[in-house]
Amino acid sequence: MGPQYEQKSLSPLACLIVDRAIENTNRKLIAGFRNKNNSRPNAKKADPLTTGKDTLAATSAQSAMDVANRGVAWKEILLKSLSAGIGSLATLQFDGEINLSAADASGTSKLPDKPGVYVVYDASGNLAYIGDSTNMRQRWQDGHLNDHKRGNKKGEPYKLSEQIEAGCKIKFITMDSAETAAALEAHLIKTEKPPINSRQELHQEQGIRSNIEAKKLKDTLGNATDVALGAGKEALKNSGWQLLEQLSSAAIMAIKDELVDVFMGGTARLKQRVERFLKKIWAVIEKIIEAPLKLLNGIVEFIVNALSKAIRQVYNLARNLFDLAHGAWQLYKGAQSMSREELIKKIVETVVVSGTLVLWDGLEPVIESQLIPLTGVAAPYISCVLSAIGFGLCSYHLQNLVPPIVAYLVDFKTGWSESLEAKREAALQLIKVEENEWLMAEGLIEYAHSVEATAKEVMQHRERLARHVSVRAIDFSALLPTNRIMQEP
Repeated sequence: MGPQYEQKSLSPLACLIVDRAIENTNRKLIAGFRNKNNSRPNAKKADPLTTGKDTLAATSAQSAMDVANRGVAWKEILLKSLSAGIGSLATLQFDGEINLSAADASGTSKLPDKPGVYVVYDASGNLAYIGDSTNMRQRWQDGHLNDHKRGNKKGEPYKLSEQIEAGCKIKFITMDSAETAAALEAHLIKTEKPPINSRQELHQEQGIRSNIEAKKLKDTLGNATDVALGAGKEALKNSGWQLLEQLSSAAIMAIKDELVDVFMGGTARLKQRVERFLKKIWAVIEKIIEAPLKLLNGIVEFIVNALSKAIRQVYNLARNLFDLAHGAWQLYKGAQSMSREELIKKIVETVVVSGTLVLWDGLEPVIESQLIPLTGVAAPYISCVLSAIGFGLCSYHLQNLVPPIVAYLVDFKTGWSESLEAKREAALQLIKVEENEWLMAEGLIEYAHSVEATAKEVMQHRERLARHVSVRAIDFSALLPTNRIMQEP
């Protein structure tokens, strides 16, 4: 084995800030890759340069939130498959309907100004057209009706001119997002084949991110089981991406450590540097193996953000809450076997790190939005650094301030527990004394009963003796031997 060289490193505060900046930036870059548009849909060969440009264009805190909140659309599709029968037009329960004609278009005011899908039936009640919009009222008032009027002026009939002139019925269902509306529209066009819709929607690979996500939803529509399976796959993918994020961040940090060592005059050889790098990566893998529940983080984030609007509105909150809960659970399980110092250290790490992360992760999108007008495309990366500095300074100083408080609470809790245990032991001793006294009392009662019975027997015997009458008097002196001697001659 060759000589071992001590690795040089930054100060603890600087290291904390740099590592957090790496984690923040890496998370955004991975989110950007997952949330990017596809500039070359249906291309036969991948273009790394284009993929890189698309990724950088999508790298932002908002992209990270969009990725984390994808479960919302899946939840809506699943619930409406069960409650509104959106799997087919025959079972679909619409939110409402209006009658419309060229002579009277006032019914459009009853259409919601929200995303949704609308179905047009002609005057005979036959299916004619299926469409979607992010604002159904505006789509009809400013879109279809105006296109119909312009077509009449030009002598080029609009695609819905016949239905509008003769009068038609429009049924609609409101959706929560453009993605779910597009997915439902594409599914219904595919299954119902309305005559005016000339082509299928979301049939091939898409370029716009919202359409890419809508196609995933559309491909599972039909029955609730397929939707649930599709949602489960997305949740598992989220966990896989988070695992990749952990490993890639660890790798970048390990490379950073070696670069710092080089610039600070470290003389380790390449082989030793590679060994140190691999050991750090393996340490992360070991932590994952030792705590397999951490692998559920991505699934929990997917589900919690889908269910809670309040949580999903705060950047990275679901993930941080999971880490806090996991840390608390590990602390609870190991508290009995830890020394006082280890317990205090773990409590401080759990409370300070998790609390500070919640604060600065929540502030990062705000910082980024304020920087965009000033720094443009550099805003996401500058905000990563600024939030890392804030996190580092807060957590570093809190780790110096909080331990005495935690130590006091731990000692108080320990003293209180010991006092409670002593009181419990004293109570048990008092119970034992009372039990012994009770047994003694029972023995005394039995003794009193036996004495009373003996006294009664003595009294009865005495009474019998008092009633006794002798047959004749006995001269005891005559019976003595001395008297007999004196009477002999």
